[in-house]
Amino acid sequence: MQNVLEVKNMVKHFGGIQALKGVNFQLRPGEVHALVGANGAGKSTLIKIITGAYQADPGCGEICFQGNPVQIHNPFQARELGISAVYQEFSLVNSLSVAENMLMGRLPRKFKGYIDWQKAEEQAHSILEQLETKINPRTMVKKLSVAQRQLVEIAKALSCDSKVFIMDEPTASLTENDIDNMFKVVKKLAAKGISIIYVSHRLEELPVIADRVTIFRDGQNVTTLNIEDAPKPVIIKHMVGKVLKHSAKSVRKSNEVLMEVEHFSSPGKFEDISFTLHKGEILGIAGLAGAGRTEVAKALFGSDPHCRGTVRINGKTVKISSPRKAKKHGLAFVTEDRKEEGLILNHSLLENITLPILSVITKNMIIRSAREKPLVENLLRQFSVKTAGPYQLAKNLSGGNQQKIVIAKWIATKPHILIMDEPTRGIDVGSKGQIYSLLNSFAEEGLGILMISSEIPEILEMSDRILVMSDGQITAEMSHDEASQDKILHYATEKTIG
Repeated sequence: MQNVLEVKNMVKHFGGIQALKGVNFQLRPGEVHALVGANGAGKSTLIKIITGAYQADPGCGEICFQGNPVQIHNPFQARELGISAVYQEFSLVNSLSVAENMLMGRLPRKFKGYIDWQKAEEQAHSILEQLETKINPRTMVKKLSVAQRQLVEIAKALSCDSKVFIMDEPTASLTENDIDNMFKVVKKLAAKGISIIYVSHRLEELPVIADRVTIFRDGQNVTTLNIEDAPKPVIIKHMVGKVLKHSAKSVRKSNEVLMEVEHFSSPGKFEDISFTLHKGEILGIAGLAGAGRTEVAKALFGSDPHCRGTVRINGKTVKISSPRKAKKHGLAFVTEDRKEEGLILNHSLLENITLPILSVITKNMIIRSAREKPLVENLLRQFSVKTAGPYQLAKNLSGGNQQKIVIAKWIATKPHILIMDEPTRGIDVGSKGQIYSLLNSFAEEGLGILMISSEIPEILEMSDRILVMSDGQITAEMSHDEASQDKILHYATEKTIG
């Protein structure tokens, strides 16, 4: 049986980081082929190369489609070949109808170039009927449920006469009933000969929906198994590889509780989150993409005013409805996206660092330069930032030094609690080591640190205690000594369906 899609020896670098290391992958006609692996294992990079969003390193890798080598330079070329992707984040335009979204750029025309709306609705209705859904093509997308929007995304791909579907976490936002309906749709598509690459962190789904599974680890496809040979423990074993040993460490935390969170919930994002954070403790939060970790962090910092539950800081119940109030209560938040949310890239390091503490360095609404510059220079030395000086633009620093500036600007607020979301994402090993040392020194000084990380070795090495999240809930809590990579992955895939 000829493969409908084949990837050979695919290599991809992002700067000094090798994301794919000679990946090979085969997709058969009419099969549902699952891709699994921890965050950063290379799954997303591979599917973005297949859909033309990324290009492989020059001369490193080949894609064959229906037996012929092809060059896919952009998503338009992929769609012309018959390769479509349905991502977790929808690409629909809420202010347009279902038909307009499905046939965008390909709406049928009649004389003088006018759009033939009747024919467009008929075409959309015909495709929606294949999915056995009663969605009206005239309905505005903004009026649809999440499950209905997912079906419209699939219908949109079907309208391109796709032979290969890539489905990226298709059930992440669906209810159990919607998931069952989605599985029926996927099986129906496969029965028609459409091949499906199914990317999911929900390992319990795979025996229900997949024919084969390919497991990724550290930029490589470790193995491909028939689904009957791939129970959850076997998949986790291949995802983990060699068992990591992490060093013993003394527990730093005191008995003093800085923060208590009880039954913290935000509808559709996370549910019934409860934990404590002690003075001098690094509390790690592990989990896979979509587990709700970032949503919890942002809600604690006041970015989500619709949360329910109780938060106590130093024993006092507080209502944090904005980042400004969070800062007043001694919280600081280092975002996972330093370029979009953490820094103003076209401004100087001095301006970036002093932004959260303008009230400290101003008098009668005038910035006191005599106080501002020494404070910033001291922080640059403390964080070992490689820079020409405080007036250098943030955009001209390396990723590691930019991250240090984001941390420095929040440390300048003298917080009691530091929330860090992916503190070392996309930085070199040397900078990682420096940031680890800084975090340890902050904890020794009594700072309570809530650290979210997708890198399990980082969680294991740095955390005094570890919370594991899955599907918006805490599924496990363990001490540093109890934790292991396979335990974390086990609980990170718990309670996902059924």
